[in-house]
Amino acid sequence: MEGERLRTALADRYCIERELGAGGMATVYLAHDLRHDRDVALKVLRPELAAALGHERFLREITTTANLRHPHILPLYDSGEAGTFLYYVMPYLDGETLRGRLTREKQLPLGDALLMAREVAEALSYAHGRGVIHRDIKPENILLENGHAVVADFGIARAVSAAGAESLTQTGIAIGTPAYMSPEQAGGETNLDGRSDLYSLGCVLYEMLAGVPPFMGPTVAAVIAKRFTEPPPDATGARPSVPRAVADVVRRLMAINPSERYATGAQAVEALVRSMTPSGTTAVEGASGAERARARLPWIAVLSLATRDPSLADLAEGLAEDITTGLSRFSHLQVVARQSTAHLPVGTDIRRVGEMLGARYVIEGSFRKSGNTVRLSVKLVDAQTGTHLWAETFDRDLSATSLFALQDDLTDRIVATVADPFGVLVRVMAHPLLDKPVEELTASELCIRLYAHNQQLGPEEHARLRRGFELALEREPNHADAWANLATIYWGEKMHGLNPLPDPLGRARKAADRAVQIDSASQIAWEALAEVQYFSGDLAGFRQSAERAMAINPRNTSTVAVMAMLIAYGGEWERGYELVRRAMALNPHHAGWFHFVSANYHIKKGDYESALAAVKRVNMPEFPWTYTNTAVICVALGRWEEARQASNTLRRLFPAIALAAGQHATPWFYDKELDNRLNGLLLQALALQDSP
Repeated sequence: MEGERLRTALADRYCIERELGAGGMATVYLAHDLRHDRDVALKVLRPELAAALGHERFLREITTTANLRHPHILPLYDSGEAGTFLYYVMPYLDGETLRGRLTREKQLPLGDALLMAREVAEALSYAHGRGVIHRDIKPENILLENGHAVVADFGIARAVSAAGAESLTQTGIAIGTPAYMSPEQAGGETNLDGRSDLYSLGCVLYEMLAGVPPFMGPTVAAVIAKRFTEPPPDATGARPSVPRAVADVVRRLMAINPSERYATGAQAVEALVRSMTPSGTTAVEGASGAERARARLPWIAVLSLATRDPSLADLAEGLAEDITTGLSRFSHLQVVARQSTAHLPVGTDIRRVGEMLGARYVIEGSFRKSGNTVRLSVKLVDAQTGTHLWAETFDRDLSATSLFALQDDLTDRIVATVADPFGVLVRVMAHPLLDKPVEELTASELCIRLYAHNQQLGPEEHARLRRGFELALEREPNHADAWANLATIYWGEKMHGLNPLPDPLGRARKAADRAVQIDSASQIAWEALAEVQYFSGDLAGFRQSAERAMAINPRNTSTVAVMAMLIAYGGEWERGYELVRRAMALNPHHAGWFHFVSANYHIKKGDYESALAAVKRVNMPEFPWTYTNTAVICVALGRWEEARQASNTLRRLFPAIALAAGQHATPWFYDKELDNRLNGLLLQALALQDSP
């Protein structure tokens, strides 16, 4: 009955699809925002709480939190009154909560636990600096998005606390959760400050490390009493591998007396960083491979963008924040939160910045303005060596666009260029991993190394990586991206002719399914599943998975281009061609194979001159399809010598692909006429052998 009344009351704005869950203060629904065409989480206060608050007080207080903008805080989209209902609306994240992961894994890898604690501390530091205390930090209120922590329900805490202790007592509702309450909150104090949230964070961090809450008892009263009578537990007692520096941070966060805790969230962040190595994750002697899964991957930080023009200050700050957020959506990158970099003075020495933040790579830049033209100069720097890895200048006409459109455009181009799996940063990160035995690499490191392999597709490296991923996943069975990348290695046995073993697509499907099951928000997982579905003949399933993969992070031009390629080869040529053209425009430094879509698009139309021009722009001399396409096109154009040279190179570098020619062993195209034409042309090219 109540659900139907709610649907009717909100029918003009939201289509309520189903209930997601109910807590002590609110019921959560999955709804569709009709105005903005997006899925949202709509939270409706319990009727007795709504009555105690009153709609004016609720709306007034929750508005204060609507201006919180931080990568690790779930934003507030909307709030309002509908009949007797008070509600607020937040983004719907199709992932899990920290509670869900703890239920599944109990103790988390040390690096993951510290990363999430740091991100929550950064969110708290930001909110506390704006006068907002959460009051209910717990695993249920920490959402996981691509492996990163996002704190939910800042909006409800301030609004509910405004109702006052007496009103809440009458409803039987208490703010906070006993297992995570600070002593002062459990004792009924109402004038709480940020140190209360830091205590709760300490409880959460302890549970991530130990697998159980710090205090347990048969009743709520017993749990609360222990906070006043027992010292904070030592995490090393429950898990000996926890370093002393980390255990000390936990104990200080959970000090009984607030004055003995860290004074601010920023201090807590600094303490967590100090307990880590310069690369940003804890170095633990004798720690398991799973705990070191992210240990050697470097961090990247985005500094404030310099400008002497006050009119550009908002653009500079907004762009730095958006670039940080955009980079954090790439699961192969570890990004220092904006809150940790915002306080650094512009012009701080890059090496010093790297030391303070634990970041190996830094993005910095500056704005200048002349008339209506604004120029952004931006660069990516190795903070250890001071080497400039990439630099670009963007000129834009302020009179031709809005400030937000300009900010989005610049963010798109910078993030896509730097973060793409074939982008400048990943190429630099992969280089030191290439000479190491794959058995010594973590799953995260193998993912980076695979991206370098994908630009060459050599059989020896393929075999090494297949073995490396299989070993790493024995140590780190819940690494979604590693399962997804193993799926691409498996289907590559068939579609690239690399080291084939029995049932490659069957093994690839199992690995892709596992990746999606572990992390349904992983773009790489959906991309892998879409690829396997495509090559297995499930076009309907492919199209659904491909759309989801592209939607998760449109700035990942590699994923967009792969999906666009298969969309085209599956029969939707115009759409696939247009998608890949947009990806190339967004990221001028894209991988050369993007041009193959254009080449095959022109082959399909019989325009071989345009096709050859596209292939000549590939610039991937160790990539097999460079030579197959060149050979095919040159035969069609009657350029026999060029066709002979290309086919000879193909036979020498990739004999498995040359031997499979004409057998339709690797059917990339659903267009049979085109497939037959290409096979026939390739056979003609391979017949053009060198003279004895």
